[in-house]
Amino acid sequence: MALKAVLEKVDDLPESVRAFYQEKEGKFVLDVESVDGFALEDVAGLKSTLGKELTRRKQLEKDFAKFKDIDPDKAREALVRLEELGNIDPLKEADKIVDQRLKAATGQLVEKHTKELDVERARSARLQKAFEATLIDQAATAALAEAKGSVELLLPHVQRHTRVRELDDGRHVVEVIDKDGTVRIGNSKGDPMTITDLVQEMKKSDAFGRAFDGTGQSGSGTRPITSSGVGPNGRAITKKSDFKSELERANWVEANGFDAYNALPFN
Repeated sequence: MALKAVLEKVDDLPESVRAFYQEKEGKFVLDVESVDGFALEDVAGLKSTLGKELTRRKQLEKDFAKFKDIDPDKAREALVRLEELGNIDPLKEADKIVDQRLKAATGQLVEKHTKELDVERARSARLQKAFEATLIDQAATAALAEAKGSVELLLPHVQRHTRVRELDDGRHVVEVIDKDGTVRIGNSKGDPMTITDLVQEMKKSDAFGRAFDGTGQSGSGTRPITSSGVGPNGRAITKKSDFKSELERANWVEANGFDAYNALPFN
């Protein structure tokens, strides 16, 4: 059972689980120890700011669309031409001057909006990245804490195999993916694998099991792969492309060391 970040009450929880919660402002919040900057945080403010920035970006894109057919380079050329018109008699070429000034002003407006839009796009991308990282770290930290795993050691491995996807209704969900970016399946029903499923898989593995309390993986047990380069299923590993998964690769490195891995040819 995954532990919820915030509860209205803890009376229905087992006594052993209640100790993981602290009462704050009338609610019970999961007590997660901060490790190297990773902690359980409220992302409501960050998500609100991101929403405002997305709205602002859409408005800028709408304004920019009005001038999408205007060439900024030609607008700048018009500015140069405008300076050359200082000695021209306005009475003789009034229409031409008005047209050139209009193009120059339009070019300036397009250039200004282009710069503003680029700045907002970059800022929105940074906020989106921070928001997604926070969601992943919170979910991973909670799952590792429940499984009594080392957050400091295991969190980077969980991060490598997860991503955030925005649903059609605006909600964001954390997905578990393989090395090719494909969503992993967690059970025979075809349900997507959750972070909790991923953590349990790591807990049962020889490579990561020793990072969990009470798993018995202290480092003195039998390793999954020997120095001869043979995998757990008896398949020989002679080159880097022989590995079928990142987990198998981690097992091999754990058993044989990085020097042996670096010595393997790629193909």
